[in-house]
Amino acid sequence: MAAPSIKVCPEGAWTKVATSIAAGQLHTLITVGSGGESLVYLHTYRVTGAGAPTLVTEGVPLEGISHDIEFTANIDLYVWCLGAAGSVRVDT
Repeated sequence: MAAPSIKVCPEGAWTKVATSIAAGQLHTLITVGSGGESLVYLHTYRVTGAGAPTLVTEGVPLEGISHDIEFTANIDLYVWCLGAAGSVRVDT
């Protein structure tokens, strides 16, 4: 297993948090912004090598703090933060 990777995700933009993975875990690390704002994480993926997402509507909300990732093909994983910047840890 590779070392965990921590990615800072700015508010309002897709951030690639993992490249060419088929399995792992995604953990949200911050749940409230520095000013007390509620923080919502969205995630989506693309088959490795495909173009990055462009619309916030392509995302699905992450529920809870830990999420299993399992796909039959390698993917690039993206996160979008609403309400404040956030951070995630990806274990592959």
